[in-house]
Amino acid sequence: MTGPIEQVTLEPGRVRRIIRLFHTGRVEILRAFLADDIVWRVPHTHPLAADIIGVDAVLAFLSRVRAETGGTLRAAPAEIAISGPVIFCQMRVTACRGTRRLDQNVVTLWRIRDGKISERDLFMEDTAAADEFWSF
Repeated sequence: MTGPIEQVTLEPGRVRRIIRLFHTGRVEILRAFLADDIVWRVPHTHPLAADIIGVDAVLAFLSRVRAETGGTLRAAPAEIAISGPVIFCQMRVTACRGTRRLDQNVVTLWRIRDGKISERDLFMEDTAAADEFWSF
């Protein structure tokens, strides 16, 4: 029998590990860091753009993103800052989809509630190029 569930704390080193988990395909492990009612906002006008609500839907979305990019999606965190319940992460994101290539600076904002990510917002450097990359 295990002990009580410990609260997950997020600091820059752990944020980098969470990003690595996704990019190594260990998406299900991310469940421990996501609130059950998380809102994962994917902006813009491409077919994957939506407000994704709920941990199961977010994990399914992350799996789809990995599949759509053939596992090539990578994010290199450059700056991570934490202010109260908000984590700011500036990253360089690269990926391939067929002949298309994505290579942009992005900013993500994660809002933390009870030690877990409850909201995520994404801001792309070039929204038109991102929309083209994700179009079908």
